[in-house]
Amino acid sequence: MFNKVFFGDLIARYDIRNDFGLRILAKKLAESVKQPSSYNRLANVVSSTGKKTSTDTVIDYVNYMCESWLLLPLENIIGKLTERNTQRKYYFIDNGILNLFLPDPETSLLENMVAINLIRKYKNEVCFYHNGVEVDFYLPEQKKLLQTSYSLQDESTFQRETEALIKVSKRLEANDLMIITKDEETILEKDGKTIQVMPLWKWLLG
Repeated sequence: MFNKVFFGDLIARYDIRNDFGLRILAKKLAESVKQPSSYNRLANVVSSTGKKTSTDTVIDYVNYMCESWLLLPLENIIGKLTERNTQRKYYFIDNGILNLFLPDPETSLLENMVAINLIRKYKNEVCFYHNGVEVDFYLPEQKKLLQTSYSLQDESTFQRETEALIKVSKRLEANDLMIITKDEETILEKDGKTIQVMPLWKWLLG
């Protein structure tokens, strides 16, 4: 499936000659699936492999991958206009394709699966929040914030995920807060806010 998209929808359709650079770009975007990616940084990564690639070329390649439905872009709701367009998060349309590039995929696959299903259901409404603190997904019309975490058993992870939700919920006046995990489920009460913790399988059935 990846080879069909890569060679048919990308290489042949857009007459791309630097197929090695395109593959490196796809791998880097897979490794960075949970983080915002800037065009300049992506261009530097591809160029560091020995095949110099300009920022303009990377912009074209990323747009081609989005147009071919390989990537799903999300914007930062709080970012300035230039940041919204140049520092997006990119998710893969299929977890099987994403898994090809990741040696330790569990956390990334969980977040990617959530992204796929949110975008299918809410389309362009889905975004993320990044301004000193980050929340994975935000649905503005519903005032809903969602974090993804493979597990909350580690205390530092628990504090990071819950504190980010609380801070951002106060900034955006959002009260529907959720953390999606692999298999943990509970209701948390913190700083006057309620956070629903739900396993991925159950959330997907909702």
